[in-house]
Amino acid sequence: MEKDHYDQAATVFSPEGRVYQVEYAREAIKRGGLALGITFKNGILFTIDKSIFSPLIEEKNLEKFFKITSDVGAVASGLIADARVLIDILREKAQEESKKYGEKPDIRNLVLWISKIYEVYTRYEGVRPFGTALIIGGKDPTGYHLYETDPSGVFHERTAAAIGKGAQKAVEILETTFKAGMTKEQAIQMALGILKETLAERPKDDQKGEEIHILTDDGFERIDLDDPKDFDKLIKSVTTKKTKSKPAPKKKAVEKKKAPATDKQLKEFLDTVPKISPDGKKELVKRFKDLDGLKKAYFDELMEIKGIGKATAERIIKAIEALK
Repeated sequence: MEKDHYDQAATVFSPEGRVYQVEYAREAIKRGGLALGITFKNGILFTIDKSIFSPLIEEKNLEKFFKITSDVGAVASGLIADARVLIDILREKAQEESKKYGEKPDIRNLVLWISKIYEVYTRYEGVRPFGTALIIGGKDPTGYHLYETDPSGVFHERTAAAIGKGAQKAVEILETTFKAGMTKEQAIQMALGILKETLAERPKDDQKGEEIHILTDDGFERIDLDDPKDFDKLIKSVTTKKTKSKPAPKKKAVEKKKAPATDKQLKEFLDTVPKISPDGKKELVKRFKDLDGLKKAYFDELMEIKGIGKATAERIIKAIEALK
């Protein structure tokens, strides 16, 4: 019997034991932008390629990195509309676990839950498999963990993972160069090297829209690579940091003295943003400590703060962008 008789639904196996709809979903992932996850000592690095194909597109509205909690993030490739549905499910599950047990959610439990959702959509008529894959990573009481998921519902814990266009080449590089216990700077250099290799085949005008998101004990840090020159600048900066000696104790003391001044700057900045409630300002100062901390905040993170609604969060983000 021809193949077409077995690829009409995800509920039908071929004589060879293949589920063609799931395989088609994997092909959709291969057409998406490259996404990486790399573990290093006390942290995880995520990279995404937004593949901006038109100057008319607003880059900030193209989301492929998602913050699930303050300690868990995910990158997606494939059909991003499908990814958003799964991310919403993950966020709800994370909140449910936090409220139920009074502690941060276990990363493996979150991955198990979303993998069940993946698998259910391969067993029923009238639905199709999700055309997206996620690399989920974060910190829980047992340490840092990184997982790769698949439309079939299979998942694997990994030290490094790659999905999307160019993933095969990226995995080959990771398998030969990855070393356990790398520093953050070494992980950044590795990620930049992989991005350069996979972007080399694309026109220079199309080499934009890359982002690096780094999770450490201090939270998430975002680095934008809007221009090919940014790659070289970042490589130089991490190389310089690697060769620098450890800061002297006196420098730490000076930084502590500067804390009240940065706290004052944050309060003065919040005074310039209209319609923030007094309770909202107190919570913002308590959460972010200084203005630099607030500048790194994500929209979803602002929405989690008591007294901060969607409209207020948008005004804060707009005011931060005006400072840059």
